[in-house]
Amino acid sequence: MNNNVKNQQKRALLGGNVLFQKMIRVGIFVSLFFILLLLALTFINSPYRALVILDDKTEEILWQNRIENNEWFSHQYIHSVERSPVLEKFRVDSDGVIYTMESWTKSFGAGLPHTQEGTVELRDGYYILKDLNRPVHGGVLLMQPSAMFPHSFYFQEQEVMLSEAPFAGTRIRIEVVTLTWLEVFLDRVS
Repeated sequence: MNNNVKNQQKRALLGGNVLFQKMIRVGIFVSLFFILLLLALTFINSPYRALVILDDKTEEILWQNRIENNEWFSHQYIHSVERSPVLEKFRVDSDGVIYTMESWTKSFGAGLPHTQEGTVELRDGYYILKDLNRPVHGGVLLMQPSAMFPHSFYFQEQEVMLSEAPFAGTRIRIEVVTLTWLEVFLDRVS
């Protein structure tokens, strides 16, 4: 083979390698970009929150729904000692803090309100403590619903029976969590 042809083949081979190397660099850059984007979506919090009920022991999410600032939720149960209905209403503020707003009881006794806070009203046989605006201690509600008496949780138009599986007999935690951008993007929360 003549030297001219050999030199042309070498130049073509080197030119092909340069193009191949550029393609590899672009591929690495694009891959790193998508890896960093996925990490950011996974770990960077969004401005959105969810109200969740979880098994306090296993951390398994049993129920969840998106919640907006200043939305309310409540739960109603039969008090185990007094055997009377109790309704408690809560509000979530713009920082995701849960506030006790109202407590409705038909009697006063062990585990029931015993001091006058907020506004007191008597309606339909209920003692209603309103305008409590008291942050929930520790930021979460802990409870262990029983199957012995009805226990309901209310949010928006939903009713969740806490006195039924998987909630009954389980120590549950109700809290507000901030969603990551990936959770928002995948819309895993209603």
